[in-house]
Order: sequence, then C-alpha cells, then structure tokens
Amino acid sequence: MPQLALLAVVLATAFLFESVRHEAWRLLRRTRWLMAVLLVTYAYTLPGILLWPSLEWASPTMEGLLQGTLRVGRLALMIIGLAVLLASTPRARLIYGLYGLARPLAWLGFDRRAFAVRLGLTLDYVEHAPKPARWLDALRTPLPDDAGPATYTLRAERWQACDSAVILAGLIGVWIVLA
Repeated sequence: MPQLALLAVVLATAFLFESVRHEAWRLLRRTRWLMAVLLVTYAYTLPGILLWPSLEWASPTMEGLLQGTLRVGRLALMIIGLAVLLASTPRARLIYGLYGLARPLAWLGFDRRAFAVRLGLTLDYVEHAPKPARWLDALRTPLPDDAGPATYTLRAERWQACDSAVILAGLIGVWIVLA
C-alpha cells in the first residue's frame, strides 16, 4: 500500500500542470461509468459485514466497498498516469514507442507495422471526426468525399542511454511493488 500512496503523490504533483490536468479530467470523465460499475460490483458481490443490515440482501458489504474503492483508486491512478504520458509525448513518438515495444511479439506472429498504422489512423480519425449531437446521427452521416486511403509514416527514433535507464527503473519499480 505505501507504493500506491507514493504513486498518488507523484501523480497529484503532475496535476499542477494545465495540460496534464485537462487530459486527466477528460479521461476520468470518459471512464466514470466503468468506475461506478466496478465499485458497485465489488460492493455487492464480495462477502462481508452488511453496511445496512436491515436491507439484508440489498445491502452492500463493508469489505466490498473497501475493495471496490481500492480498485477504483488504482484505476484512477493508472488513468492519470496515462494522461501524463499523453500530455507529455507527441502522438507520433507514442506510436513509435509502442511499435518498438512490440518487437518481441513479432516472434509470435504479431504484425507491429500494421498495429502502428491502424493505431495512428484511428487516433487521427477520432481527433478529426465530426461531433454529431446524437450517436444515431453519426451512423447516418455519410463519409466525406476525401475519405480515401491515407499515408502514415513514422520517423525512426534512435535508442539512447536514458531509454535503457527508464526501462530499468520501471522494471525495478514493478519488482518493488510485487515484492
């Protein structure tokens, strides 16, 4: 649990920056229903002491609420960490980083080039897609005439010593958390 508190302090410090704060609130707003369902699922499915004994089966449990709150907190911290990454890394570098990290998966038949292109085109589409008032209007709206194939290129990045240091620090952090 102390590792979770340390991570919370680091990410709360990142909240001081406007770009991170904006991205974090946007991502947290988008995942609010997932968090609510996660909390309710834990509250009503884990056995334990009933919060309101008079309601019997309709009452959540204290243990379920505690575990659900812990899981929602961890998810929120991961989302804020993602917001820091998205706010501080240009999209092309982020996609190239995922492309590089997927290299070992090529041995299993994973096509990392296709993954990088699909991810880049999807993110471009999501960013430039028109925002209709209702979801049904989005299905009825025809595609623009210029919706032909697009070219997507990534500039190769050189491996640097700080890249190795960051990966090593991440592995040590994971080892500390799991130990």
